[in-house]
Amino acid sequence: AALARLVVEAAAEAVASSGRFTLGLSGGSMVELLARELPAALKAEPGSDPSRWLVAFCDERLVPPEHPDSTYGAYRVRRGRG
Repeated sequence: AALARLVVEAAAEAVASSGRFTLGLSGGSMVELLARELPAALKAEPGSDPSRWLVAFCDERLVPPEHPDSTYGAYRVRRGRG
């Protein structure tokens, strides 16, 4: 929960100062953690405005989104469950 709060606080600050927040997401355990904690943190910080976020998926492997090792694929699948 603390990480999710830090992300949305940084997002709110960036959106207020430059109109955009850039976030690089890794895979692994980060997927479940953010899927679980980020929605509540976003509700608590309306200034973070996810529509103003630029999200990059940090994945050292060149695999299609459907591949089990795809970071983007892991977030996409997790989002569909939440």
